Amino acid sequence: MKSVWKSLTIFLLFATMSPAPGQSGLFHRAENQVQIALIAVKRNADHTEIQLEALSASRGGVCWNKAGPDSPYLIAEERRFRFTGGDNITSCPERRLYREREIMVLRFEPLPPEAREFSLVEGEGGEDQMRGIARPNETFWNFLYVKLN
Repeated sequence: MKSVWKSLTIFLLFATMSPAPGQSGLFHRAENQVQIALIAVKRNADHTEIQLEALSASRGGVCWNKAGPDSPYLIAEERRFRFTGGDNITSCPERRLYREREIMVLRFEPLPPEAREFSLVEGEGGEDQMRGIARPNETFWNFLYVKLN
C-alpha cells in the first residue's frame, strides 16, 4: 500500500508541475547579414536560455567571452542580463567551427517574467557596431528586438 501512495504522490507531483516557459519556432536572424538565427528561448527562475543556429554551410572562428567588454548580454526592461555559460560553445580565445544547422546554447541571468522583448548584444563590440563604429576584421552578433510570448 505504501508503494501505491508513493507512486500516486510522484504522479501527482509531475502532473501538476508546469514546464519551463519557452518559445520555440522563432526565427530571428542576426543583424548585419550574419548567417546565424535565434531559434528558441527558454525561461526559468535560474536562467534564460537562448538557442542559436548556424545557417550557412560552415561558420568558423566562433568563440564566446564569458567576461570582459565583449561578453554578450541580454537587454530587457532597461537592464542588462549577463552571460553565464552555455552548451556546445567554446570560450575565447579558443575558437571552433559550426556546421550548417548546428545549435549553440547560451545561458544568461533570468529575464523577469514580465519581459516581452529583449535584445542579445555581443558586448561593447556589438554596441559599437550598432552605432556604426566598425572594428576591422571583426563581426559581432546582435539580435535586436526579439519578441517573446
